[in-house]
Amino acid sequence: MLKKNHVYSSKIKSDPLVKKMINLLMKDGKKSKAEKVLFNSLQALDKSYPGQSIYIFYSAVIAVRQDIAVRVKPKPKKRKSNNSFDIYLPRVISPIRGLSLGIRSILKSSKDRSQQSFIPLWESLSEELLQASQNKGAVVARRYSVSKLASSNKRRVHFAIRR
Repeated sequence: MLKKNHVYSSKIKSDPLVKKMINLLMKDGKKSKAEKVLFNSLQALDKSYPGQSIYIFYSAVIAVRQDIAVRVKPKPKKRKSNNSFDIYLPRVISPIRGLSLGIRSILKSSKDRSQQSFIPLWESLSEELLQASQNKGAVVARRYSVSKLASSNKRRVHFAIRR
């Protein structure tokens, strides 16, 4: 585990995007553990790329933020219609919601990676942030697949901003 730098963590704690990441990372109200995980991952990034950890964090979050979401409309009940498949309805989402969805996808993929390869969560989170900042990895591919699905089904619905 890396040493905690109090000046480093107190300066970053006031950032609203970091607060959002900590709150989404938090489990069962244990905020201090979530802070430790995030700050250890930022320090691991800082060790590899000195002075660039916050830049990598921001570029990763911006790279995975979503503009369009897809809602699945279930297939109709058995009538005499030929449509027996699910319909994907694209919708434009607000920017704040898009950032939240992007952060959640980063956290989900890092937790999955951590469980599969038995490495600490902070280490997998730092790797996921680094890959997302370079527009690589599973999270960015998932974002592109959702936008491709939405663009292929855009004839079905007119876009409207949802909150």
